[in-house]
Amino acid sequence: MKPIVTDKRVVVVGLGKTGLSCVRYLSQSGCQIVVMDSREVPPNLAELKNEFPKVITCFGQFDQTILSHADEIILSPGVALLTKEIQVAINDGVRVRGDVDLFAEVAKAPIVAITGSNGKSTVTTLVGDMAVAAGLNVGVGGNLGTPALELLSEDKQLYILELSSFQLETTESLNAECAVLLNISEDHMDRYSSKLAYLQAKQKVFRG
Repeated sequence: MKPIVTDKRVVVVGLGKTGLSCVRYLSQSGCQIVVMDSREVPPNLAELKNEFPKVITCFGQFDQTILSHADEIILSPGVALLTKEIQVAINDGVRVRGDVDLFAEVAKAPIVAITGSNGKSTVTTLVGDMAVAAGLNVGVGGNLGTPALELLSEDKQLYILELSSFQLETTESLNAECAVLLNISEDHMDRYSSKLAYLQAKQKVFRG
């Protein structure tokens, strides 16, 4: 069955592993996708061209006109929410969110969300192993390994996500069944104005 084509234009900003997973997911909805990256040659360019040769791309800059006229921007974790062009688009009324929000919108199984400055990969892996040992069909990923959107499956009984502060910046509707903030220490201070701002990003794991 072919996807329903809509007039909705979505700009995926950042063509890392997460950005490519967003393109794959959004392509099923039939919306118009523009992929944008400030790098001239982003890391997953070959895969994008191979899988989606007709997708519009804009590389080497953040095009303000395209961003401000989008219906929605899906922002990759590697691009800060405070980036000037993104803030201008927000002020112009464009909705900005991330892949975790897209995931939470459709995930039918409970979500365990794990964040913290240190130890989150270890804890995520451990909880995943415990779930498998308990006989559950579990999807483990997020910031660790597989992007969240590529975990989606009708037969999954539980999702366990490692989430970074960068991912949580653009997450509004996670509504996790269980949310864990392991610890906080000064980290990514090149991206945050203060330790408090960093903590506030982390605390979004508890929304819902």
